[in-house]
Amino acid sequence: MRNKTMRVALAALAMACSAQALAVEGTFALEDGSYSITVEEADGNLVVVEPNKRSVYTPDGSGAYTFHNDNTGSDFYMRVLDDNTLEAGRLPQTGTPSILKKVDTAGAMAAIESNDEYTAIAERYASLAETDPDNTQAWSMCAAAAFKRAMSDEAGFAAYATQTAAVLQQILVGSANPCPDAIPAQYW
Repeated sequence: MRNKTMRVALAALAMACSAQALAVEGTFALEDGSYSITVEEADGNLVVVEPNKRSVYTPDGSGAYTFHNDNTGSDFYMRVLDDNTLEAGRLPQTGTPSILKKVDTAGAMAAIESNDEYTAIAERYASLAETDPDNTQAWSMCAAAAFKRAMSDEAGFAAYATQTAAVLQQILVGSANPCPDAIPAQYW
């Protein structure tokens, strides 16, 4: 049971963010898988659930939902493009908005179950994240990369591994890859 719970939690991590809110409830991710959110409906609002916070987006009358972050003073919006697609960005709008697609969680779980080698690698790094608090962030990223590899095609994994390697290189002391079995050398 613990492995199943860990798999579900790490799958959400690897996958790694609005008019008919009930139709769009679920997990949404950027195309490259680098960022994901869970969207819930509550009292006519959209609630964006991230690993470290819950943000309530309220309807603004234009078909969009908005949120003001008191900590940063920034305003954000979310618009439902269809049942499987959200557009998200800052207000006032600058640059290109982010497009998030609904994640096929059942399909991702089936892929993980069918790829035991990378799932085992991910579980090993997840265990290290729990037992080595000084390196939790690095081990969690290694676990997420291995899960992404278990449930993605090669192109999706390559993009995720490259991005994860770049982040790890910024936070690590030293230049050695801490998880070459999760992030192969060609992406490091």
